[in-house]
Amino acid sequence: MFYYEVAPSRPFMDTLTYESELDIPIGCRVEIPIGKSKGFGFVVEKHKDNPGTFKTKKIIKVSSENSFFGKENLKFYKWISDYYHYPLGETLSLIIPSFVPKRKKDYDAVEMTSVSLNDPIVNFTGEQKEAQRLILDASTQKKYSSRNLLHGVTGSGKTEVYIEVIKDTIKQGRGVIVIVPEIALTPQLINRITGHFAGEISVIHSEISRAKKYETWIKLAKGKSLFCIGARSAIFSPMKDIGLIVVDEEQDSSYKQDDRLRYNARDLALVLGKQYGARVILSSATPSVETYHNSKENKYSYVTLKNRVRGLCLPETVVVDLKKAEMVSDNFSSELVRHISETLKKKEQIILYLNRRGYSNTIICKTCGARVSCPKCSITLTEHKSKKIMLCHYCGYERDIPNYCSACKSHSLYPVGSGTEKIYEEIEKIFPESRIARMDSDSIKGKKNLDEILKKIADKKVDIIVGTQLLGKGHDFPDVTLVGIINADVSLHLPDFRSAERTFHQIMQVSGRAGRMCQGYVVLQSYMPEHFAIQNAIKNDYEGFYAEELSNRKDVLYPPFVNLVDLKFSSNSKDLSSKSSKDALEIIKKIIRSKKMSVLTLGPSPSPIPVINNRYRHHIVLKARSRADLSYLIKVFNKEYKKDKNLRLSIDVDPYSFI
Repeated sequence: MFYYEVAPSRPFMDTLTYESELDIPIGCRVEIPIGKSKGFGFVVEKHKDNPGTFKTKKIIKVSSENSFFGKENLKFYKWISDYYHYPLGETLSLIIPSFVPKRKKDYDAVEMTSVSLNDPIVNFTGEQKEAQRLILDASTQKKYSSRNLLHGVTGSGKTEVYIEVIKDTIKQGRGVIVIVPEIALTPQLINRITGHFAGEISVIHSEISRAKKYETWIKLAKGKSLFCIGARSAIFSPMKDIGLIVVDEEQDSSYKQDDRLRYNARDLALVLGKQYGARVILSSATPSVETYHNSKENKYSYVTLKNRVRGLCLPETVVVDLKKAEMVSDNFSSELVRHISETLKKKEQIILYLNRRGYSNTIICKTCGARVSCPKCSITLTEHKSKKIMLCHYCGYERDIPNYCSACKSHSLYPVGSGTEKIYEEIEKIFPESRIARMDSDSIKGKKNLDEILKKIADKKVDIIVGTQLLGKGHDFPDVTLVGIINADVSLHLPDFRSAERTFHQIMQVSGRAGRMCQGYVVLQSYMPEHFAIQNAIKNDYEGFYAEELSNRKDVLYPPFVNLVDLKFSSNSKDLSSKSSKDALEIIKKIIRSKKMSVLTLGPSPSPIPVINNRYRHHIVLKARSRADLSYLIKVFNKEYKKDKNLRLSIDVDPYSFI
């Protein structure tokens, strides 16, 4: 008889012990009795004898032919569960494919990843060669624990630099993980990379089928694939020996999972790299404040590319103050229209950027001032004119566009604010002969649709591309010479300590799409052109932005000067949500006093959006210089706090946003 520790797919922080006559490898999925019901879990430890004095129940059956992970992978998964205070069984259930095929497959016949014999020749600049040398230099890597920040302006050839490091790693027979912030970027990146390699290249993201994900996972676990590319979940790849992890656009908020297991894939890359002794490359044109600060503190090797390849200059920027500008339409200044007209005459392409989808922000009644709001959330509905609906971007509630005001019955309704749909409508009226495409999450449904749009752009069947932040994330549009930023201030107004950083990043990233092959121009429209984030973006001055932003954060104690945990309480009852958060604070303060910890507490207070999907939301923010203090505090709190069954409590370690 064997005895096994099983992590059940239930909200239990501890594992459960079962027995079986079968010799089951670690990493197998098993069906188990839990109380009076059945469930699933993963084998995480094996004993020859019963580790306790209790009577153990039997494992019902082994549900997977293959093991999903080995001991080294499990070490990483346990770290994730512990750090983010999320049950191990549920962590594994979210990470690992739930699908198990009925038919067996021989994976031994799979051709292992290798560098292609027909490897394309690349002419590197002196800067690129020096960047490769620094990242491959053993003494430099030892000094900085193999952690590298690759900071290069847009179009400087960062991807080509890390492809060379990938080739070096694959030749050594070690595994490589490359993660990108958006699923939409994986096809383009794969196309750029695959020409250098032969054999099995794995792709992991949420849009691949369950069967394909299972197959990919097992190939990685068996060591048949040494190369995995994907969105944030690719960081969980069950490779046996990892030699390199690349985080492309490391500053991007998409690396942070915002529900259930609230991990940050960028941070996990550093943890995984340390565990395997692997190089980690954090690549960005606009590094996050925390990452750049770590490089300044000599925690990372700082590798820089200051110039674009082919000797091209960064685009010139024209600033339009919307408070004073002559306007052709609601969103287009005469200055921007003039530049669009000149660019169209030259048969070059244009990007028009606004990081807000839909037609209008909402609809307002001119008679009484009422706005069309979501009945389930404390937020207005967004108008989507082409679909003839009003939509809540938080809970998904939708309704028809109203004909009259529900408050005063007036028919004087007026759309306020603008989204990409309205930008599309306006530019179509101004330039009716131009060919226009939209790139936002409303217009792009799946990889096939995205590929079609990207092909049309590449074939020059599109003159003007209207879109959201999706446009700024790594896409290479060689014929785009003009970028129009419709309203640069959109993200500045969010109640978030990263709002200035987010604005700076977005302007820099989307501006970088202009002039990849020849001189480019950016027309930036803003009501706040004097704001330091906008001013430094105009001047392409990352150092200037970093210095001012760092000073602001130091004054109010935000990262990188402290670590944060956000405790989120929600309930259908406002009183329960409020009372539970207050009770929780008392327990937290008692623990802090008894352990004499240096932890600051903010709140409890209503969340910035107090109600979502009929659930009232309160939160408590914890700040501490010591990450260990915060982790210990949460562990003790979890044991002492008795949660009401009608309350949801989620723990967000290193929150990216409080919204």
